[in-house]
Amino acid sequence: MKKFFSIKDLAIETGVSYHTVYYYIRQGLIKEVGIMGEDQRVFDEACLKKLTRIVTLRAEGKRIRKILEILEKEG
Repeated sequence: MKKFFSIKDLAIETGVSYHTVYYYIRQGLIKEVGIMGEDQRVFDEACLKKLTRIVTLRAEGKRIRKILEILEKEG
């Protein structure tokens, strides 16, 4: 069974703030898989995995533009 996450869930799971997750969404690094109700974004395990990768790359000092390139190459 697939597990789904809210922005808050992603923040808790990865140890970053809600605002950081939202920033990565606005930058196009991650994208919701759907919307529940009227406005709650929903993310899947693939999004969580990608966000974890982004957090790791940021910790290594990579800039957003470089992270976009890396994620595109990784598929």
